[in-house]
Amino acid sequence: MRRTCVLGLVAAAGLAQSEPFVFQGSLNDGGAPAEGTYDLQFFLYDAEIGGTQIGSANTLDDIEVSNGAFSVELDFGDDAFDGSDRWVAIVVRDGDSTGAYTPLNPRAKIGNAPQASFANKAGEATTLSDPFWTQAPGILFFGVDEGDDQVFINRNRDIENSDIFVVHSSMNGLGGMTISTWANGMPYYGYATGGFSRAKTYYDPVTDAWVVSKNGQDLLEIDQNDDVVITNNLIVNGTITSMGNGGGGGTIVGYKTFTPDSIFRSFSFDRAFNAFAGAIEVQGTSGYLRMDLDLPHGVVITNIHVEYVDRSSSSNLRFELWTRDRVTLDYSEEVLGTSNGFDLNMVQVMDIVPDPALVIDNTECTYGFRAFSTSSTWPAAGNLGIRSVLVEYEQTLP
Repeated sequence: MRRTCVLGLVAAAGLAQSEPFVFQGSLNDGGAPAEGTYDLQFFLYDAEIGGTQIGSANTLDDIEVSNGAFSVELDFGDDAFDGSDRWVAIVVRDGDSTGAYTPLNPRAKIGNAPQASFANKAGEATTLSDPFWTQAPGILFFGVDEGDDQVFINRNRDIENSDIFVVHSSMNGLGGMTISTWANGMPYYGYATGGFSRAKTYYDPVTDAWVVSKNGQDLLEIDQNDDVVITNNLIVNGTITSMGNGGGGGTIVGYKTFTPDSIFRSFSFDRAFNAFAGAIEVQGTSGYLRMDLDLPHGVVITNIHVEYVDRSSSSNLRFELWTRDRVTLDYSEEVLGTSNGFDLNMVQVMDIVPDPALVIDNTECTYGFRAFSTSSTWPAAGNLGIRSVLVEYEQTLP
């Protein structure tokens, strides 16, 4: 009679050397969940194939199996687990039989402590390749100390080379990871270096507050009234804009920034980068760099600060404003500035003050910046590119 044994959770009580421990699993008999009594024998080895038997065999007769599920208590002796990997060999026969046992292959790997393991179909070598999980009482470990193991959920590659844990959602909407506790728990996400906790963000259900804490001190909180509470000083390098001005009117200054990750190649969403030059076009192409400009209606652009690299003696950087009519969809372009000369080692700056003033009218047009090589094609990578663009604008409040 053909049997299949799949072993599930193995719970360890106390230290690795503590015995006995509970071994739970499921048994299929003839392709269906087993029912009735079965005789089971368990042997502990120090290798998956061959090896030396550790401790004494566990022979358990007339084990009740219900809908395929069974649970047994195993004891291989106090010295059976010394931190080395261990494998359990299992044989089975019908409980009312006195004949030979049927072996289940492969052996079930336990590891350096009694832990989760399984055995596959008898006579078939479907194995879990290279398992990284190990277990101590109440703790699961993945990988090795100081290793470079990576974990990806729903993703087959890293985003940054240094990524350790990546959760990727294929949804176009919200996608992420939730940390959940019981009703009065305080779910948090922590940050540590050198084995010491440095900062964490957590939710306090008692006060209905979301808190950012650093070195044990709560520094920023969104309280139950959705007010932002800052414990220490607020330091701002730029302008603070209030959307509610209390009827006071006036003019505020705002900024729009483009960095290489928001600068695209021609009429696509492809990007090319160089470590020194920033956003670039591919060498030999005649395309351009595109920055889609999305500003509030009615604002006036007062300055465009372009940081760029020009190390080419034959090409310069031409920076243009492109306007598209909302009705006809026709484009018009205006050259705002062109670089002059080259510098092999320095990042250069171009400050552009539109004259006449550039007023954004979102009811009529859409806007964007484009950067071209003044020669017919782009030079070698790193010889011409944009590192950043900072747009300063003024907005008159009603």
